[in-house]
Amino acid sequence: MNAPPLIRPLRSVLQGRLFASRSTPILFRPSTQMRTNSSLIDNYDDYDAVLEGALKASAEKMAAAAEPEPTDVAAQVVQPAPKKAESSKKAEGSKKAKGSKISIGQHVPEGKLNPSYHGPRMPRSLELLYLEPLRREAEFGVPSCDLQLRSYSVPNLEFFCDFALRAAYYLKLPAYGPIPLPRLTKRWTVPRSVFVHKKSQENFERITLRRLIQIRDGNPESVQLWLAFLQKHAYFGVGMKANVWEFSGLDVAAKMDESAKELNEVLKDKWQLLGQHKSQKLDEKFKTLEAVQEFLAEQRVLAINGPAASTPTTPSHETDTPQPPKVIFSGIQPTGIPHLGNYLGALQQWKRMQDEASPDTRLIFCIVDLHAITVRRDRGLLAQYKKEMLAAILAVGIDPERSTIFYQSSVPAHSELQWILSCTASMGYLSRMTQWKSKMSMAEDQELMDKKVLRKLKHGLFSYPILQAADILVHRATHVPVGKDQSQHLEFARECVTNFNAAYGGKHLVYPETILSPQKRVMSLRDPHKKMSKSDPDPSSRILLTDTPSETTTKINRAITDTIPHISYDPDSRPGVSNLLSLLSHFADASQTPQDVVDMINSFDEVTSASEGTRNAAAMKYLKGKLAGRINDELGGVRERYAAIMGRTERDGGEYLREVVEFGGKKARESAEGTMEIVRAAVELGI
Repeated sequence: MNAPPLIRPLRSVLQGRLFASRSTPILFRPSTQMRTNSSLIDNYDDYDAVLEGALKASAEKMAAAAEPEPTDVAAQVVQPAPKKAESSKKAEGSKKAKGSKISIGQHVPEGKLNPSYHGPRMPRSLELLYLEPLRREAEFGVPSCDLQLRSYSVPNLEFFCDFALRAAYYLKLPAYGPIPLPRLTKRWTVPRSVFVHKKSQENFERITLRRLIQIRDGNPESVQLWLAFLQKHAYFGVGMKANVWEFSGLDVAAKMDESAKELNEVLKDKWQLLGQHKSQKLDEKFKTLEAVQEFLAEQRVLAINGPAASTPTTPSHETDTPQPPKVIFSGIQPTGIPHLGNYLGALQQWKRMQDEASPDTRLIFCIVDLHAITVRRDRGLLAQYKKEMLAAILAVGIDPERSTIFYQSSVPAHSELQWILSCTASMGYLSRMTQWKSKMSMAEDQELMDKKVLRKLKHGLFSYPILQAADILVHRATHVPVGKDQSQHLEFARECVTNFNAAYGGKHLVYPETILSPQKRVMSLRDPHKKMSKSDPDPSSRILLTDTPSETTTKINRAITDTIPHISYDPDSRPGVSNLLSLLSHFADASQTPQDVVDMINSFDEVTSASEGTRNAAAMKYLKGKLAGRINDELGGVRERYAAIMGRTERDGGEYLREVVEFGGKKARESAEGTMEIVRAAVELGI
């Protein structure tokens, strides 16, 4: 490798190839490279004279110390020591025999060359004098740059340190160093697969040498120029790491205070507008939390899908842009005969949406049997549960002609889109989902990478949210009714839309919006801290849609409450009573709250006229009786229709239910195929 330009002027001196004799002293002159950089040196003529005088003085001093015989021999040789010498000349002979100190111009016999001799080294003072005019002293001592050089080789490191210092001197940067830093020692062991000479491993060690060069009071532009020059002429085997600082003036704090005052004057008239919509006042449009959530949802869809995807705020006759029809999608697990929680959380909402939806709104209801196989069941139970759930859906009042009812497994596009979405889904996002954690009953301190979790976790349960997102997106659903415990899954569905559209460019999939169910979770009658579920071994903990009025009344009367002498709604301290109050409000008027039910019970004559000791019993009796009556009135017609459908199924061998799901499956496949054509074209699948 060629030496960088700043090293070339002293190359001959440093390597010791030039020396002066007594008769012909050599005068060193700056090289052409130095003369081209003469603008960097003040009083260059004086410097040239000083350097020439110093070189002459050094040459004369070296010539005076040599022997008087002149010589023209360029190569230096060493005389062998005499075999026998007088005692008066022992010291001189011994000195010559060692060959460690040789005078300039000394004669030696031919053929006795010393291979270890490369010429005399110039005095260190001369080398320092060469750079003396370029040195700069720091005035304030404020560090501007710390350059750390690293290498495994000492010669390479020392050479580049000298080069970096010379470059800094030529740029008039006050440079200090090089300062030795502690070595970095790395040791490692490599096991050997084959035992050779009883040695099963090899040990290795690598030592990194470090030097620090610091620039103080340096101009930031000059420091950057210096670092760029070093990077351009980087030496092999030497690494560089630089920390550069920039400092502001002492008056920067005062300037910040002035700018803060100016900013306050600008914002003074704007504070009163904070939180207000530009078109309407806050108290008129955002009276409730639901109104705020609806507005945010509309704005999010408007920003993502364009104006056509948002709910119109003006009548249809005032706008020329046709609005696309709504698509409402919802699914339910085939758990057999639904209980009260399934009815209030899903089926009742489906019936209400079917009755209130506009004629152009598409309603798609799915029995998600693919999700059901994430939990093992005995053979034959899944088919039975699917029939019972389908019969319950029809008994509730869902019309197959108005709504699309189908089994999830009858539409292959659900599984196909799940695989495509899984190619863009994030493992990190899936690991934060709560569904698979709750199904596995994980502890709070357990993580995905826990060995016990990895042994028990199945891929189907872990990727459950991806299939759920595919169920929604394959039908281009615009609205999805969910409870608060399922809102996380709908957020993941929107994340899948973002990932897919970003990966394949365009708006291929539609962002679904959330319809939060007004009903809260229905808790167990025997343990109000748990959710009502069919997995509970106690049958009295739940009310099924097929329970007779007497069975319903018995389960309500056995529900867990407390002995506090008055009725109040407090889910934290009185979960049993609060659960019954919530159920009664669900079956009452839609606008009635649990607190309204409390006021109604406390104003009842039998409760107000009871004594202090019997008031609690009277209130509980009235509450449970009122609730049992409301449930029986609501579910009476559902029980009759369910019994009729199941009786027809037994008579025709299930032909009626099969026709319903085949008709709904055909409509669902047509709906899904339109989306899959767009997806396949974007991913470049198919013909």
